[in-house]
Amino acid sequence: MIPGLPVVRNWPISNNPTESKREKILAHRDYSGYGSGLIFVIEAYQAEHPEELLKLLLKSRVDTAEVFEREFVFDGLVAQVYQAIASSLNLPYTRRVIRFATAEHVYLITLATLEPANPSLDQFLSSLRLRRPDEGNTSLAAPDQNLTTPVLSPAELSRKAIIVWKAEPTYTDDARSHRVVGKVILDAVMAENGYVANITVKQALEHGLTEAAIEAVRSIRFFPAEKDGKPVSQSFRLEYNFDLY
Repeated sequence: MIPGLPVVRNWPISNNPTESKREKILAHRDYSGYGSGLIFVIEAYQAEHPEELLKLLLKSRVDTAEVFEREFVFDGLVAQVYQAIASSLNLPYTRRVIRFATAEHVYLITLATLEPANPSLDQFLSSLRLRRPDEGNTSLAAPDQNLTTPVLSPAELSRKAIIVWKAEPTYTDDARSHRVVGKVILDAVMAENGYVANITVKQALEHGLTEAAIEAVRSIRFFPAEKDGKPVSQSFRLEYNFDLY
């Protein structure tokens, strides 16, 4: 029911003793994609006490530039919908965040559209439901990485790509134990289909940091660039600095 196949990102779980007093996160995955003018990012957390974890996340994540919009109910669950105040955040798009907890998980869903009344947003919300025990897991193919338009430089565009979601890479335990610091530089394409393609490593680091940077780039969500009113592919470069603190 989602408008495009998701890129799945698995986050490592911290075993930091200083976090022992916090609600323990058992697993953390992000599912994000683009289609029909809609960007979606689903943050999924597994926890022993999801309601408590949701409260903790809300304390650190609720934006003061968000306003409560409405509640909606699906499968017996109550979810809260918040809308970002575009004028306060200077956003060129409409963003909504949906938050709810199930018996085992916390879900934070970010939805973004360029048009405030894009029907894909309500269609996404109306399609939400919990997986039934007899349904099992669904196999997902990777998003199509084939480019159907030329790759343009920013100077050639009528409108540059608009980045909505950009999570930082994780610092691997192996790199930390070897005290690796430095910079990873990647060239890539923000394709016209809303997914990152053609990732090329220009400068690498060892012990999993290059792979962590590539994973972060793949999960970037954006509205494609335009040339004369049509979506096109745009080249870009990203540099990630890894430092020990």
